[in-house]
Amino acid sequence: MSVPDTRARRLARLAARVDWPKVVDPYTGESYGPEMVAGLWASDRSTADETCASLRHAAIGDGSEMRAAAAQLLPYLVEAARDPDVTVRFEILRTIADIARTGNVSEPDALWPAAWERAARELLPLLDDGVLVVRAGAVRALAQSAVRADALIARFRARFEDEPDAWSAGCLVLGVGELVRHAVEGRDDAVAWLRDLMAVAGKGPEPDIIEDAGAWVAWDEEIRHDVRLQAVEALCRALPGHADPRYAPATTAALLAPWAAPPAECVVPAADVIGAADRRLGADLPGRLGLAHALLRHPGTTERAGGLRVAAALMSRWPSAVPALLPTVNLLVEDASPENRAFARRLLATHGTGPRH
Repeated sequence: MSVPDTRARRLARLAARVDWPKVVDPYTGESYGPEMVAGLWASDRSTADETCASLRHAAIGDGSEMRAAAAQLLPYLVEAARDPDVTVRFEILRTIADIARTGNVSEPDALWPAAWERAARELLPLLDDGVLVVRAGAVRALAQSAVRADALIARFRARFEDEPDAWSAGCLVLGVGELVRHAVEGRDDAVAWLRDLMAVAGKGPEPDIIEDAGAWVAWDEEIRHDVRLQAVEALCRALPGHADPRYAPATTAALLAPWAAPPAECVVPAADVIGAADRRLGADLPGRLGLAHALLRHPGTTERAGGLRVAAALMSRWPSAVPALLPTVNLLVEDASPENRAFARRLLATHGTGPRH
C-alpha cells in the first residue's frame, strides 16, 4: 500500500472519531470539516500554514479560552506533526503548545485531559527527530504537560547531553525551567542543574585543524553548549520572584559572547533578545547598569543598539541611573551607526544634557 493510501486511511479513521459540530469558528460559527483540516498536508506551504492558523483559532480563539474543538482537533495536529511530509511541523507543534498552555490556565473541555495525555505520549518520539526545529517544537509542546513533569525533566536532560544543535539545546533548558514548577521528586536537582549551566561558557574557540587535527576532532565531537542565557530565563520561570545575584553576570557574559544562530523559523531581533534578558534582571540595578555599560562599549553595532535600549529603560525608571549612564551614552553620539547616533542623542536630549529637537 502506498504512503498516500496509508495516510488517507489514517485520516479517515481520525475523521470518524471527531464530533464535527464542535469544530466551528468561535466567533462566526462557521463549520470546519475533514476536507478543511486535510489542508495541513497541503504541498503548498502557505495553504498548510493558513490551515494551522485556522485550527488554532477554532481551538482557542484569541488564546484566552479553550474551546470544545481543541480536544477534537488535537489528534489531527499530532498526526501532522509526526508526518515528515508535512511542511509546517514546527508551526503545528507551536500550535499544540499554545492550545495546551491555554488549557492550563483556563477551564478545559471535559474531553481535553484524556486527549492531551494521549497526545503527549505520541509526541515523545519527536524529541529525537532528525529536524532540529521539530525537536525544539516537541519540547515546547511537552513542557505544557505538568502531570508528567518529573519524567519529562529527566527526558529533557538526557536529550540535552546528546543534542548537537546549540539552539535546540537551549530550548531543552527552557523546557526544564517550565516544568520545574510542577515537579515533585526532581525539583531541587533540576534547579541545581540549571544553576550549574549558568557557569558553562561552551567549549571555546575552534582549534586550527591544520595545526592540530587531534585537538580539532576532540573539539568537534564535544557537546558543551553555551546556554547561560537560557539557564537564567529557565530559572526565572522556575523560581518566579526569586532574585539571584548570579543572574546579572551570567546574562552579561552570555550577551557579550557569540550567539548560536536560531533557525529561520525562530529568528528574534537581537535587540528584543537583549531587552528581554535585561528585564529578567528585575530590580537588580547594579547588575543591569553593568550590562548596559558592557553593551554600550561593545564593538558590535547590534550590541551597542541593545545597550542603548537597556540604558533608556533604566534611566526612565531610576533617576540614579541617569548620571551613571550618560557619560557612556555620550560616547555613542558619534557612533558609526546612524541609528545608534540618533538614539544616543535622543537620550541625551531627554535627560537634559543635549539639544532638544
